[in-house]
Amino acid sequence: MERLGASCDWTRDRFTMDPAYSRAAQEVFVRLHEAGLLYRGKYIVNWCPRCGTAVSDLEVVHDARPGKLWYIRYPFADGPGYLSVATTRPESMLGDTAVAVNPADERFRAALGRRLVLPLLHRVIPVIADAFVDPQFGTGAVKVTPAHDANDFEIALRHNLPRVEVIDADARMTEEAGPYRRLDRYEARDAIVQDLREQGLLEKIEDYALSVGTCQRCKTVVEPRLSTQWFMKMKPLAEPAIRVVEEGRIRIVPENYRKIYLDWMANIHDWCVSRQLWWGHRLPVWYCDACGEVVVTRRAPAACPKCQGRSLRAETDVLDTWFSSALWPFATLGWPDDTEDLRRFYPTDLMIMGFDILFFWGARMIMLGMKFMNDVPFRELYIHALVRDAEKQKMSKTKGNVIDPLEVTEKFGTDAVRFALGISAAPGTDIAFSYDKVESYRAFANKIWNAGRFILMNLGKLPAPARDKLASALDPIPGLGVEPVVAPAHLRLADSWIFSRLLTVTREMNQALANYRFHEAAFTIYHFFWHEFCDWYLEWVKPEITAPLEDDRLPAGWVNLARVFEASLHLLHPFMPFITEELWHQLPRGARGAPSISLTAFSLVSERVADPVSEKQFQTVQE
Repeated sequence: MERLGASCDWTRDRFTMDPAYSRAAQEVFVRLHEAGLLYRGKYIVNWCPRCGTAVSDLEVVHDARPGKLWYIRYPFADGPGYLSVATTRPESMLGDTAVAVNPADERFRAALGRRLVLPLLHRVIPVIADAFVDPQFGTGAVKVTPAHDANDFEIALRHNLPRVEVIDADARMTEEAGPYRRLDRYEARDAIVQDLREQGLLEKIEDYALSVGTCQRCKTVVEPRLSTQWFMKMKPLAEPAIRVVEEGRIRIVPENYRKIYLDWMANIHDWCVSRQLWWGHRLPVWYCDACGEVVVTRRAPAACPKCQGRSLRAETDVLDTWFSSALWPFATLGWPDDTEDLRRFYPTDLMIMGFDILFFWGARMIMLGMKFMNDVPFRELYIHALVRDAEKQKMSKTKGNVIDPLEVTEKFGTDAVRFALGISAAPGTDIAFSYDKVESYRAFANKIWNAGRFILMNLGKLPAPARDKLASALDPIPGLGVEPVVAPAHLRLADSWIFSRLLTVTREMNQALANYRFHEAAFTIYHFFWHEFCDWYLEWVKPEITAPLEDDRLPAGWVNLARVFEASLHLLHPFMPFITEELWHQLPRGARGAPSISLTAFSLVSERVADPVSEKQFQTVQE
C-alpha cells in the first residue's frame, strides 16, 4: 500500500482478530441474541463437503454448466400406473418424502391424495398439491426432498412431511440410502441411474442447462443439506438500512448500484452466521449437557443458570468472517467503549469497495451501523470496477492470469500504473488491464519529468536574488489563488489563455472527482499538461526563460510559467503522487513550510482569470 502511494495513517492499524476487536464481535453477538435477532435451528444450508462448513448464499458462485434431466417413473401404490417425475439430481431421490403438483394443474387432479412407491427403496410417499410447483418444469410433477433442497424444505413445513437425510457432510450417502450407503454422491448417481434403467423406471434423459452452485473458496459443488446452525434475522435490520439509502443519507455511486442494493435488501433472507472452520471468532455460546440449556454470554459461565450443572460445553463453531467485518466502521474506533475516536470519526465520509462485496460487506456495515450506532456508518459508498486481464476475464490464480501490482510498478513506475488505472476507471465498467496502456502513461510520466527538468535546469541559471523573488512569487495569496502577472506584450495572449484554461481544467477536475468520474479527471489533466502546457505554452515562453538575464530582475514570464507548472503538479498529484512530489520539492520554496505537496493549500487559480475571448483568439493561432 505504501509503494502504491496510499495516504493512510500508518500509526493506526486494526486486525479483526485483535483482542479488542474480538471483544466487540462477541458483544454484538450477545446483544443481537438478547434482542431476539439471533437463533439456532436445523435448516437447509449451503454445505461445502471439502471445506466441511456451511457457507452463506453470497459465498455460493453459480456456474452455467451442461447437465441432464432424468425422467423417473414413480409407480402408484394402490394400482397400475405411475407418475413421471423429472430431476437434475437422481441421487437425492432416495430422500424423497412426497411428489408435489400444482393445485391448478388439471393433469394431476385424479392423482391427488393417492400414494406412490419410491423407486429403488420402496418407501410409500403421498402425492400433494402445492402452489410453489411450476407446471412448466419437466412433467409438472416434482419430487420433494426436504433434507436436501431449500424449496422442498419449505414445502415440507407446509405439509408436515418427514425429512430423510441421505447425503452426509462428506457428500457420501448415509445409511438411509440403503444399498447405496457410503458411496460418493456422484458414484451413487451413476449406480441409481443404472438400476432405474434395468428396472424399467427410467423413462428418458434430456440435456439440460444447469446453474451449479460452487463454493467461492474451493470451487467444490455445494450440497444443500439440513444442518444445525446459528442464523441472524435480517428483515428487521434491513428496514432502517433501506430507509437511509432511499432518504439520501447514504449516496451510492454509481447510481445503478443503488437500485441493485435496494432490490437485494428488499428480498433479503436470514443469514447463517456460524461456520465449522478452525479459524475465526468462536461463538460466545455454551451448552449444558445436563439439561440442554443454551447459554449465550460474554464470559464463560461457571455453572448452568437453569440447573446449576457444571458440565458446560463451549461451542466450537466460529462466526462467518463477514460478521466481524460488518462491525468495521465502529469496532475499529474502540466500540463498545465510548472513545474519542468513535465520537470524532463515526460516521466516516466515504467507503470504497468493489461491487463483488457490496452485499458481503457494504450492506451489512450499514445494517449493523444503524443497529448499534443508530447512525449511518458512512455518507457515501463508492463502488469501483474490477481490474480484469486484457481479455476482460476476472483475475484468478487457477487461470494463471493474476498480475502482481508491485512487479508492474517495478517495470513501469507506480505513477504510470496509477494513471493508467485512473484514466480507465469509467463508472459501471470493469478495467481491462493492458501493459501497452501502462507503457503509454509511462511516456506521460517522462513528459512531465522532462518538462520539469527543462524548467528547473533553466531556473538554476538564474541569479540567486531572482530565484528568491520567484520563491516569494509562488507563495499563495490568501483567499485569492494563482493569477498571472503583467508580462511583455508578446506573452500576454498566451498567459491569458493558459491561466483561463487552467481555471476551466480545475473546475472540470473538481466536478469529476466529486462525482467519482476518475477517468474524466485523468483525461482532462492529461490533455491539458501534454497538449496545452507542454506543446504550446512552454514552447511559447521558451525564448523568454532561456535568454540570459541582464540584471537580477525576475522576468514576468518566469513567474507565470512557474505558477502554472506548480498548479499543474497539484492537479496531477492525486493520480501521480511520486513524480509530482519530487518535482514540487525542487521548486523554490519561499515561506512555505509544508513537508509535502499534498499538505499545501489547494487554492490553485483565481476565479478572475476566466477569459473566453483570449481562449478563442489563441485557438485561432493554434489552428
